[in-house]
Amino acid sequence: MKLSIVIPSYNGVDKLPQLIGKIHKSLSANMDYKDFEIIIADDGSLIKPTEIINSFRIFGMIVEGVFLKKNYGQQFATFAGLRVSKGEYVLTVDDDLSHKPEDFKKLLHIIEKDNFDVVFGVPLYSNYGILRQIGSGFRDLIFNIFFKLPRDLNVSSFRILNRSLVDKIISDIAEYRYLSVEILKHTSAIGNIDVEYNRGSETNSRYNLFKLVFLVFSLIRCSRIFPERIRKSGIASNMEWDLI
Repeated sequence: MKLSIVIPSYNGVDKLPQLIGKIHKSLSANMDYKDFEIIIADDGSLIKPTEIINSFRIFGMIVEGVFLKKNYGQQFATFAGLRVSKGEYVLTVDDDLSHKPEDFKKLLHIIEKDNFDVVFGVPLYSNYGILRQIGSGFRDLIFNIFFKLPRDLNVSSFRILNRSLVDKIISDIAEYRYLSVEILKHTSAIGNIDVEYNRGSETNSRYNLFKLVFLVFSLIRCSRIFPERIRKSGIASNMEWDLI
């Protein structure tokens, strides 16, 4: 299988049909159905997307559902999706329609052409609200200082990884909290590509000031400047989910 698309989702049933439909329309023009799979990593949603998954399977699409037993958070839902993925490349996408399926092929082309281990899709411009922009700025600064990300590169939740890197990440989970941290731990073969984001303002965002502050301190805690007992996390290894 060429490509796995992992979509961590929490209460996303209102947008998932449109997102999956757009993915199908974009990829089916150049790929057979059996060449890509869509993995919905449901993070303990109140309404499970079971009917959505089954409705697309009727048309022959490979759509998997990973239903976490409780709400673990987006990063851990993404990890669960990585665990069950089968593709030669794995692409992670938000469930809020902010990442355009038309850009999937751009990321796939760059990672193959330039032999990167990971390529991040970076927005050409930001239409985030001021709060989210501040949070993103602090996040980038933390990655520069604590995780040695070159200043001419950026991370994002829209990224494509090769199978070798995915396998390294899912086999080394003792400290797993954030996928981008694990990526930087295992490779320096990193690329960026400019893409368009379709993100609304912070009035529609799931983030608030408390969550952004928590993100900043949680990321710093992952740094090797702290003892292993502080960095360690047992969540990834203890997660429970059902696969349908």
